[in-house]
Amino acid sequence: MHARDLLRLGMIDEAGRIAEAEIARVSDNGDTAALWSARFIRAEILSMRGRTDAALKYLDSFAAPEADACSVGFKLNRGRYLGLLGRHGEARVLLAEAESSACGARYLELLGEIYLSQAYLSYVRKEYESSDRAFRLALDVSNEVGGWYIRAHSLWGIGKVLMIQRCYKGAMSWFEESLKIFEGVGAKLSMATVWGEMAVCQLGMGEDQDALELLLKAAAAEHSAGFLRNYHVTLADLGNVYLHRRDYLMALSYYQRAVSLAREIEDPVSVKKWTYNINLAYARIRAQVDQDCPRPAA
Repeated sequence: MHARDLLRLGMIDEAGRIAEAEIARVSDNGDTAALWSARFIRAEILSMRGRTDAALKYLDSFAAPEADACSVGFKLNRGRYLGLLGRHGEARVLLAEAESSACGARYLELLGEIYLSQAYLSYVRKEYESSDRAFRLALDVSNEVGGWYIRAHSLWGIGKVLMIQRCYKGAMSWFEESLKIFEGVGAKLSMATVWGEMAVCQLGMGEDQDALELLLKAAAAEHSAGFLRNYHVTLADLGNVYLHRRDYLMALSYYQRAVSLAREIEDPVSVKKWTYNINLAYARIRAQVDQDCPRPAA
């Protein structure tokens, strides 16, 4: 099995070993498609481990590849990492260039991945109509390409856009369809991602026990694999469950772990979000203390 396929299945260590062997074989010096594929795997593993800045710097240490497909992949990966790092303007330019080249050359699988990256970039910018449109373009491409990866992530993405707009029941049907595909191929980390999204929906519908069980499964899978890019989000979502339950000390525990990890992987946006949640939990504790032990009138 190729390193890329292993990585898509969540087998990070196995994919890394194959990629490193290819890089070592040619001393990381060349411009072949196989070498660039290995470099992209190495960069993605860095990003998944929470080191997206290092992933971008690694790719930037090389001259851009000359082969068309590798060039498109280079722009796609650099654009994706720039987006994750909050450099949205640069990310959009690179992804648009990659899209144009992929369309012209009919690199359909790459095009599907580009649409997924554009969709997620629009999502984090709260441009939900654009995000939904790009996820659906990726879904259309998946019908031509076949396979499971682009299709399942497109379905997940459409559900995610509905979820953030609190259309929880509608989102669940997309998540369930996506999860079936991930389960069918055994893509454990993708399954964990969907469990996390489904948990948000369950909590939004008041089913906090179902949400808790899904998040605990997701956290265990992400922690075991070292998928730090997602793990701190799952920890914060667990904090949200306990905040909903008014168990503010447990909520604080999860938020503090989430913000500590976000600092470790240098994710300032998440640090800000989880710090807000910590302050919210403290405010709820103070309000509860005031309610339970009212101060005597002066």
